[in-house]
Amino acid sequence: MIQIEAGIVIPSHRSMYPFSEMLPGDSFLVQDRKKADSARVASIRFVKRQEPDWAFVMRKVADGWRIWRTA
Repeated sequence: MIQIEAGIVIPSHRSMYPFSEMLPGDSFLVQDRKKADSARVASIRFVKRQEPDWAFVMRKVADGWRIWRTA
């Protein structure tokens, strides 16, 4: 039987990436290509769903891939 419970707090949405905390010019490094691609797609989804005026860009750097908030 399934037990019904009341008063359980819903956990806040947690993201793997700190998009909502970033200011224009801020960036973070991702060293694995698959994770960098995942972060790029996540940034696109973040902009579409939450902050349509924001923009992110990803570039290859010496030690991995870096994602910057540009707007």
